[in-house]
Amino acid sequence: MKKYLSTILLLHISIAFWGQCPPLKNKPDGYIFVAAHRADWKYAPENSLQSLKNAIFFGADIIETDVRQTKDGEFIMMHDATVDRMTNGKGLIANLTLSEIKKLRLKTNWGQSTQFPIATLEEFIIEAKGKAVLYLDKAGVDLPGTAEGSTVRALLQVLRRHKALQESMFVLDWSYEKARRIFGTALDSVIYCPVIEDKIPNLPDYVNEYINKLHPFAFQFRMASLDTQTYSLLPQVLESGSHAFVASTWPNHTAHHDDNVSIFKRPSAGWGWLIDEGFTILETNFPKDLIQYLQSEHRH
Repeated sequence: MKKYLSTILLLHISIAFWGQCPPLKNKPDGYIFVAAHRADWKYAPENSLQSLKNAIFFGADIIETDVRQTKDGEFIMMHDATVDRMTNGKGLIANLTLSEIKKLRLKTNWGQSTQFPIATLEEFIIEAKGKAVLYLDKAGVDLPGTAEGSTVRALLQVLRRHKALQESMFVLDWSYEKARRIFGTALDSVIYCPVIEDKIPNLPDYVNEYINKLHPFAFQFRMASLDTQTYSLLPQVLESGSHAFVASTWPNHTAHHDDNVSIFKRPSAGWGWLIDEGFTILETNFPKDLIQYLQSEHRH
């Protein structure tokens, strides 16, 4: 009986502990994190609330999604600067109010009409809370005529209001000085992932500064081939204790070991190769398929 009661007590403590932890914390060694690109756009319109629910149901740890600001300063989830491609309406998001946008209905990525409305950032935060991290792409895009970093600063206000700083991810190619200036103390709370790619000036110094001053959770690599300076920095990042993050959605980010190789050839030639190289965060257009592969390999 005592052993039984101890087990129940431990279970309750574990549940309470895990409930207070951001979704990326306390994973076992060898765990591979899955980031769903634009949530799940295979079975629902990209960046819709349903696509978010699907990706979480499949088991994605991170939801890559896109934020855009409306005319009245609200944030919606939309990749493009206009509503033309993904809805039954037309126009720049920056010229439309949230009320106008909420009257529109999303299309699938194949152009079919649906009854799904455009989601807001607040709806995404509420749905993802405690389940998955929101990777807020387009955060570095400021509206014309606004101050540098105005989008990030406005996003931080929303995240603070919902106590979601620790469950938000920002992937930017900013220098450490710029990131610290724009984010302020929030840089130590959000999950900040500096980009590593050859076009960044003084790339080794840039990486060293982030490792020494921030020790990021992860760096996102964008390597077109294996003879790039970006790829040569992979051992240093891994030795620092940061995760190596890559978007397998794109061949020019993965030295051509991308989703298409994994789906149309074999998973071990794409996703498996990336994992063997040391990448522990994979962004994908096929979260359901990647998770099934990882589960077969006992990595998720």
